[in-house]
Amino acid sequence: MVASRAARLLELYELFPFLHHPLWVAIMAGDLSNEQVIKAEVQHWIRTRAGQELRRDAVAEARTFSERIFEQLLETYLEECTNQKGTSHLELIQRLVVLGGYPESELPNATPTPGNAVAIATYRDISRRGAGCHTLGAGAVEHYYSQLAPKIYEAYTQKYGMSDAQAETYKIHGTMDQTHAERAFAILDEATAAHGWSAIETSVRDAFVATSLHYDGMLQAATGSLEYWNGRK
Repeated sequence: MVASRAARLLELYELFPFLHHPLWVAIMAGDLSNEQVIKAEVQHWIRTRAGQELRRDAVAEARTFSERIFEQLLETYLEECTNQKGTSHLELIQRLVVLGGYPESELPNATPTPGNAVAIATYRDISRRGAGCHTLGAGAVEHYYSQLAPKIYEAYTQKYGMSDAQAETYKIHGTMDQTHAERAFAILDEATAAHGWSAIETSVRDAFVATSLHYDGMLQAATGSLEYWNGRK
């Protein structure tokens, strides 16, 4: 039952298969300039900063009703949102943009593009539905992001001349995010019992939508064009 339900959730990715998003298609082809890539990644930094708060709140909520969800979320939080293991996603993205020439002092005042603002609002709405909704939504996205990250790393180092240190976040997130996805789906039964199947399914759908909107926002920053992808390959 868990396997079939997990498969149903992952099939929702086909609404917005972000490996085919125009942002990544352009980057894989080397069609954006280095300056445009850094502008896009500043939006990534903004979204990641907001995401740390959502992860922290989900951990705190899970502790009140499910030890199993709490344990899985805590491990992911420590890896993703703290530097306890040297893998803070926010710090790694900050390194990427600063080494790319963006002034570190300007990051706190950076503002989200329309697409990124809507994405962040959607992620927050998912998290308000419950820690299990947050966990499965994020985990489903991470399942596919683990496949995308190595391709971005390759493009950034081979087409855009980034060093291994500058592009490190994409190097480590292939393996790391697959682990995070496995942890998320390991608590599918507990999350469904806590929130109901409909809430979990809707949250995963919305997480894929939000991720596509986030990439829209990154591309908007790079090009200055306020376009939104419809999910068609």
